[in-house]
Amino acid sequence: MEMIDLALADLKFPPPSSVLRELRQEISKVNYYPSGDYLELKQAFCNYLGPEVSLTSENLVFGNGLDEVIDLVTRVWGGVNLIPSPTFSQYSMAAARSNQRVISSSMLRQGNYELNFDETDLKKASLVWVCNPNNPTGDLIPRKKIEQTLDDARGMVAVDECYYEYTGKTVVDLVEEYENLIVLRGFSKNFGIAGLRLGVAISRPENIRKIERIRQPFNVNRMAEKAGVIVLKHKNEYKKIWQRVLKIGRKFAAEIKRMGYRPFPVNANFVLVDFLDEKKASEIFLKLKNNGIKTYPGWSDEDFEGDLNQHIRFAVSVEKHMKLAVEVLRR
Repeated sequence: MEMIDLALADLKFPPPSSVLRELRQEISKVNYYPSGDYLELKQAFCNYLGPEVSLTSENLVFGNGLDEVIDLVTRVWGGVNLIPSPTFSQYSMAAARSNQRVISSSMLRQGNYELNFDETDLKKASLVWVCNPNNPTGDLIPRKKIEQTLDDARGMVAVDECYYEYTGKTVVDLVEEYENLIVLRGFSKNFGIAGLRLGVAISRPENIRKIERIRQPFNVNRMAEKAGVIVLKHKNEYKKIWQRVLKIGRKFAAEIKRMGYRPFPVNANFVLVDFLDEKKASEIFLKLKNNGIKTYPGWSDEDFEGDLNQHIRFAVSVEKHMKLAVEVLRR
């Protein structure tokens, strides 16, 4: 039986046909090295950000997926990493790979996620992580909370906006105002090129130069480099996909709520569900698995950091896959 993957939150829809046509033209050139300085890609991303954000290529550094960017940021500014909980596990895993200290701060208040760091922890930390919208809860972090964190933090504040395209909420316009801000964006959840691996960090030039000093040469492969340029030109076609994903996800969440369970806000291509009881959540996870549906259990330390023992995260897929998940849950 072929499993339906509702675990990994990559984009479950293929890139537009126009994007695929342009990508095919690049396959015959894979015998060449990537550019190395990635100037064409950097210019394309600056154009994508728009004229209201006055950034240049000196504000950007690209990586082999956002995982590498997270690792590079941690190596430069880590030491004492302040990480909210629950959130994306790669922040703490990157710290562990460099034998760094982690301060974990719970943000769940009566089942709701609220970013509220302790001031003492903010003064201790050399690097603070914020995921917006947060993975896996889906909650949007108010802009004022991020600004307050930037004001109070002793060290760098990394804001992971890899789901930005689903919300339009960003603090990238604050890069020039705050010397301790670095914004991260990806191309997997939004542009559907997870298999090529591409991520970017956005910050002041002096911060970017620190990352460049430890970045491997040719860390982004040629197909990923060209794919980044191509997909950014087709954002209007992708907007239709992002809108469709949110519509499917919110419909799924509404069905879950009618069953008496508690879905978290849908602001990205996943839905976190509180099944209200640990035993019930475990039974549902196994039932879905036995019916050919793979999901992410909140109690898996490899995936999420935090107390989510009665939660399961569902990646948003095509309508028929989400409908099947609902049917299994109703049995």
